[in-house]
Amino acid sequence: MERIFIPEDANEIKSTSSKGDQSKWLIDNKWIKQNTRGYEHLAEYVTSLILECSTLTSEEYVSYTPCLLAFPDGHESIGCYSNDFRGLQKQEVSLERLFESNFESTSDIFDNKNYSTVDKFQALTEKIHVFTGLDTRKALARMLAFDAFILNEDRHTNNILFLYHTKENTWQLAPMFDHGLSLLSDVKDYPMNVDVRILKRKVKAKPFNRAFNKQLSLYQKEPFIDIDELRQKLTSSPYDLGRAKEVLDMQLEDPVFQKLLIEGEK
Repeated sequence: MERIFIPEDANEIKSTSSKGDQSKWLIDNKWIKQNTRGYEHLAEYVTSLILECSTLTSEEYVSYTPCLLAFPDGHESIGCYSNDFRGLQKQEVSLERLFESNFESTSDIFDNKNYSTVDKFQALTEKIHVFTGLDTRKALARMLAFDAFILNEDRHTNNILFLYHTKENTWQLAPMFDHGLSLLSDVKDYPMNVDVRILKRKVKAKPFNRAFNKQLSLYQKEPFIDIDELRQKLTSSPYDLGRAKEVLDMQLEDPVFQKLLIEGEK
């Protein structure tokens, strides 16, 4: 596993998730993240492999690589790194911040008890179109379907991200990223000695509905994950994928995800 030294003067950034803070550093145009809850590094890596075997372009997702973090005091920790996707002329704006800058709140949509999951999705994407000019319906529905597939329990309004091009005055949806709390990686909440099929029932989705199948049903487009290529990459991986692979194998066997899977070549 690659070893990355964290300099003493490196600026530690606390990234907030639904389960607390995670330490990360931006060094040489790479974001380096430290494990906090379990095997987040493997969750990020395996989800990267899945997306590499999808119809998404490399600009539409972020790839993560497991690494050892070496600190000045001599101790080491496990984590992962990815390249910084923002660029010099792009300003990152979270979904939450996008609404706030337009004097609105996502809570008005997500907390509306009169809205179904479909109603919330339509209301949100319509607002995004008004604010940015982007039609995000397919991309966001695909993201939610992917979240269901990998059991991502940390999709919130601060990691649905947009990039604003300051010179061109244009917007784009940021690449898919931040899948560390997927594939039952949180061993504190999902102990290693419990069957994954039992643990799966405990995982709750976000942000439109707590049930993954409700969010999965929003995606009604073509399949996008090449199952044969994925199996090859998993087999040839240089890392011990542990329970992350076991969870993924379970998901691949679930009939509800067949609509996401391509049999044969992409």
